[in-house]
Amino acid sequence: MIETLLIAVALSFVFGWNNSSFLIGNLIGSGTMTARSAVLLAMLGILAGVLLEGSKMVKSLDGALAPTATPFALEVTFAVALIVTLALTALSLPASISAIMVGAFLGVSVYSGVPVNVNQTYLIIAFWFVAPLTAGVVAFVLHRAVRRAISNFSLVGVDSFNQVGVIATSLAVAYSLGANNVGLIYGTALGGASSEGLEVAIGLTLVAMVGTALLGKKNVSGTLGDKMLVLSPQGVLTAFMSSALLVWLGTQLSVPMSISHCLLGGMLGAAFSSNVAVVNRRITYESISTWVVTPAVAFAVAYAAMAL
Repeated sequence: MIETLLIAVALSFVFGWNNSSFLIGNLIGSGTMTARSAVLLAMLGILAGVLLEGSKMVKSLDGALAPTATPFALEVTFAVALIVTLALTALSLPASISAIMVGAFLGVSVYSGVPVNVNQTYLIIAFWFVAPLTAGVVAFVLHRAVRRAISNFSLVGVDSFNQVGVIATSLAVAYSLGANNVGLIYGTALGGASSEGLEVAIGLTLVAMVGTALLGKKNVSGTLGDKMLVLSPQGVLTAFMSSALLVWLGTQLSVPMSISHCLLGGMLGAAFSSNVAVVNRRITYESISTWVVTPAVAFAVAYAAMAL
């Protein structure tokens, strides 16, 4: 248990690093908040998500994808997730911790001969592909509605709307990531039955925000927004809000979700709601390829680790 918790702490740190631009990037980049205030807001959002809805992710892997796993199996799952996530983060690539953990857990389970819940596996994979498409549709509709709503605003009114929107969407993203991703980490580590659950949830949240504060300047997840396409402030807001919504919906179904997956669909949906949309297809294809490659790599590494 202790070894698993220590690896979970390290994974939470890398989670905060890798998701820094989702958590604080818009707040700092728009000039809405200072770095310290942005980190504090993100911390509050993540903590609220973990405490209010993180319990819904407790049995997402152990108990849903497969029957009760051994402590060693969970330790290998976390270790592989940490290694793969750290490698992608070092390469300045957005990493889906949820997808990596699912792949690693399946690799451990298959090697151990544990029966895998095929239906739940199909549900998770299907949701991974449906969610970005849905986020795109939601962002498309939201962006058009927002553009109509602010068309008669003054410049000061539009600026105020953007600032409030940045705060609201950043808080929504932090909440959804706390409930889904951090909830997945702490729920899997504790197995859903521990009197120390509250303390661990708070500790993992603090560690994640330390990773964001110390290493977030690299803005690793900015690849999606900065290199794939250019959006108006309202387009960015609607893309992030739709992505947070889909991650939240995944939490209700206990499905581990990646906000980077949803954000790709949300940004494309917001972009195509305008008359002109210039998309970097190479970045788009690379991002989609990552969805398939990273869980497969995590599966293979976990399987090999168990064999060793």
